[in-house]
Amino acid sequence: MDVFYHIRNLLIQPSVQWAAIASENKSIKRVFCGFVFPLLLLIAVCVLLGSVLFASRIDFSAVSVVKRMLLLFASLSAGLYLSAFLINTTMIHLCQRNIQGVFALMAYSSSVAMLLIAMVELLPFPYLKELLVLMFYSVFLYWRGIPAILDIPAGKRGAFIVLSVVTSAAGYALPFFLFSKILNAI
Repeated sequence: MDVFYHIRNLLIQPSVQWAAIASENKSIKRVFCGFVFPLLLLIAVCVLLGSVLFASRIDFSAVSVVKRMLLLFASLSAGLYLSAFLINTTMIHLCQRNIQGVFALMAYSSSVAMLLIAMVELLPFPYLKELLVLMFYSVFLYWRGIPAILDIPAGKRGAFIVLSVVTSAAGYALPFFLFSKILNAI
């Protein structure tokens, strides 16, 4: 229930929730296991249910459903870790490195995007893909979380957000591309 509590509060009161998240000071493992992992499982279950309930929308076979579940689970989790690592590595010119803070910032701000992915995978309506534009709300949440989680001077936050968006796009795209090639080869 902590997952949906955090998401609800990030949507309603982002500044207050970011302060609460900063005070938790959880390790990367605890953030992944307690927050990200349940969202990834939700996405996998939505892929399965969406495929079973609306079999006509995709190539429906047990193998294709399992491949889709594995692809999303593996690429999103690897993308999160890779993005956090890359952002932490490149932020040396802006402030002191903080991998735990960057990972928490990435994980909590991407929760809205993960919920939208779950909805798109579950429901059959083709126009739901337009909802993915709402993933940009994750960028807004990321922006709002920077002052609470990371010690980045106000004048450097714009550069940090641009650097983060570009780096995380590459960080998510690379695992998705690699895992899709591997799963298609199987």
